[in-house]
Amino acid sequence: MRQIGAIATDREAARFIDYLLTQGIDAKAEPRDGKFLVWIHDEGQIDQARSELSAYLSNPNDQRYADAAKEANSIRKVEYLKNEQRRKNVHDMRGKLGGVGMMARATPVTMTIMWICIAVTAFSMLGPSIVNGLPRNWLIDWLTFAPAAMIPQAIRSHDPFVAIEAGQVWRLITPIFPHGGLMHIVFNMWMWYSFGGILERRLGSGRYLAMVLGLTLFANIASAMASIYISGNGGELYAIGISGVLFGLFGFAWAKSTFEPQFGIYLPGQMVIVMMFWFGLCWMGYVGNIANWGHTCGLVAGVIAGFIPSGSSR
Repeated sequence: MRQIGAIATDREAARFIDYLLTQGIDAKAEPRDGKFLVWIHDEGQIDQARSELSAYLSNPNDQRYADAAKEANSIRKVEYLKNEQRRKNVHDMRGKLGGVGMMARATPVTMTIMWICIAVTAFSMLGPSIVNGLPRNWLIDWLTFAPAAMIPQAIRSHDPFVAIEAGQVWRLITPIFPHGGLMHIVFNMWMWYSFGGILERRLGSGRYLAMVLGLTLFANIASAMASIYISGNGGELYAIGISGVLFGLFGFAWAKSTFEPQFGIYLPGQMVIVMMFWFGLCWMGYVGNIANWGHTCGLVAGVIAGFIPSGSSR
């Protein structure tokens, strides 16, 4: 915002501000030392505004300035109504989501997947603990992208799809359900409840489910391929948790919030910082065994999906 000059009286300043608004220039007048300073919000309009001010000061009683008041009021009224509608439409990602009962009725996909994750994780914790460095109880072994016994074969054959090719196609989806411990499930379900609930209500359950399935498939397949073709150790064939999908939802909300605000999702800057800080910590190895390729692939897929125009606004 920059000052372009001064006008003698309040009435004359208000008339000029009205005229500028009809020309698409956002400005304000500020009293100081008996005069009214004119400030322009957009730096790119400074030269045009100065030219208009010079013309106004040379003939402030020109009829075009008197006629501008009515048009300016109409513009302000329309802008006010737009802002009110936009405020009603926006789903703030910090907002309160209501009780669990309300969420269950409004977001069945989010709540169903959340309870499946909780139940599967709780049940898996009842099995044997660590076997050969892996949490190998039968339930986790049955849900990962490949069972522990097939991982050496996948590494030798450079084929991450050994289990899928053997007919175990459920493994394309099921790694998202089990989690590796209490902190893992609590943090992920909190994020899932927050992101998922708002996005499902905005997209509708059908579109939201399609996006979740797409993110799940992309994150699971891409991370499995990366663990064989890039890392080479097959570690992410045994990865568990819904984190990759969460980063996908975050990426989608981030892209929509930034590039399509009329979509009605607002993602606070501090939430972006927290998520990307966590993303970086995981890649730097400060958090332990993390499916970083799953996080990355989910995030990329979500951002790409967020760039696709929604075709509607609410």
